[in-house]
Amino acid sequence: MIKIYSKIFFLLLAAALLQCFSQTLNAQCHGSVIPGDVAYDTTVSTGSGNYSTVFSFPKFDPSNGMVTCVKLCLTITGRVSMFLENNVNAPTTYNITYNRNDTLTGPGLSSPMKNNITVNYGPYLLAASDGTTNSGPDYMTIGPDTVLRSVSICITLTDSIDLVPFYGVDSVNYTYKINASANVAGSGDYNFGVSTQGSVNYKLQYCYCPTAVLPLNIKNFSVTKKGDDRASVEWTSLDDPNSNYHYEVEVSKDGYHFSSVGSLPVNPASPDYRFLYVMGENATGKYFFRLKQVYSNGYTRFSEIKYIDLERSTSPKFTLYPNPSEGPVGIKFDNIQTGQLTIQIFNTQGQKILQKEIDAAGSSYRQLTVLQKGMYWLKVTDNTSRMSDVSQLFIK
Repeated sequence: MIKIYSKIFFLLLAAALLQCFSQTLNAQCHGSVIPGDVAYDTTVSTGSGNYSTVFSFPKFDPSNGMVTCVKLCLTITGRVSMFLENNVNAPTTYNITYNRNDTLTGPGLSSPMKNNITVNYGPYLLAASDGTTNSGPDYMTIGPDTVLRSVSICITLTDSIDLVPFYGVDSVNYTYKINASANVAGSGDYNFGVSTQGSVNYKLQYCYCPTAVLPLNIKNFSVTKKGDDRASVEWTSLDDPNSNYHYEVEVSKDGYHFSSVGSLPVNPASPDYRFLYVMGENATGKYFFRLKQVYSNGYTRFSEIKYIDLERSTSPKFTLYPNPSEGPVGIKFDNIQTGQLTIQIFNTQGQKILQKEIDAAGSSYRQLTVLQKGMYWLKVTDNTSRMSDVSQLFIK
């Protein structure tokens, strides 16, 4: 068996991997604080032939801080097995070309992450056909041959536009595919088969500045609902009378794209600030708020992010009880009248470990299952409105 690998190919991959993980290691939050990080990964065994699967991971809750980068990385191990039998009544020389294309598509990727390989096998001189299948000097097997040995493909996203899809309380989904084929050159009469096996590890890592280190001399920042369509934004601050700056209230529907909805001048004589924001009579869902302190020289400082959920939102509201738990998982609904819900539970690798349909009414309490020690996400979806909400669950 002959294995032909490109040393240059693997050296380039190694260099790309090193670069992708070192690009943002020196990036810092305000005040020289190194960003925190949270990572999720999962490994699956890939099936024979062409293969497809979906990876799901939790989004980053914008109330926990500001994402500075997202690192995506595939690590692939692949093996190929083949058999070849000569059906010609004369000795024949064969050459085989094996091609494999791995792709990952999903949020933040303007083009797929790809890995392509071509491996040549041969020449193989097979004897004339002896009339007996799958044996004899006219028949041969190849492999399993490891054509991909923990090959990693990585990308680091830092552009604010690319990071938008990763904010929220739902999940991000990626589709991974393998397309494999082989060409045989020799005679036109032969029996041939090829199969692929292996595994793939997919890792998603957030680097972020937590709310605790986001710079601002603001205290007691809060956002409170005032009726069905308005919010009161309040804070206190120890303002410097010698500094030339003002405050802006910013609002977002996705937790990342913010726009200014009002400006307040600094008032050192009165440290208490209040701003009433009216969303409108048809407003629903979550509204995210933050404060921006703007200096005359253009320097800005941002507060942590707060959000409110309007009462008219059709997202199902629920409470996990107990949370933390020693195993049992219970759920109490807060705003359910009558309807059918889909309950899903995911582990930290983004794997779905439970899904069930239940009928809920009022503020009923249900015990769902018993889980092993660890961190989980529970997602509830209203089957009528298709609105959903997610909460974190800790089993101690």
